[in-house]
Amino acid sequence: MAESPTAGRKIPVGVHILALLLFLVGAIWLLAALILPFLGTNVAPWYVELAAAAYFVIVGWGLWGGQRWSYFAALLMCLVLGYYVFQTAIVFQQNMLLPLLVLVAIAGYLIRPSVRAAFLKPEIRSVENNGLE
Repeated sequence: MAESPTAGRKIPVGVHILALLLFLVGAIWLLAALILPFLGTNVAPWYVELAAAAYFVIVGWGLWGGQRWSYFAALLMCLVLGYYVFQTAIVFQQNMLLPLLVLVAIAGYLIRPSVRAAFLKPEIRSVENNGLE
């Protein structure tokens, strides 16, 4: 019987909360992709909104399951969205302090040693099959 990749790891509760937040953001992007074209108020093309929804849901699903790739994808998401927050603040002269603080809080939480260890410590393999499947 194959064990899950996270069988030996304990995922912190904050990571599950972050995953739920990403699911919520993905659902909002999905609703925007489905409803806004019919209202004629597109912020972005529907396929860009659909891709953003898929990204947030996939990264949220990976974080929920404790997948190592999702940890790096979430950190990359913080960097990319931070760039766009600064760009929006400079180009459009908008107050983007709250989104920036949220991104800094998420990135700060993800790089905490306990959270980082939950994703980056080696997987525990079964002794019965010596890791061969």
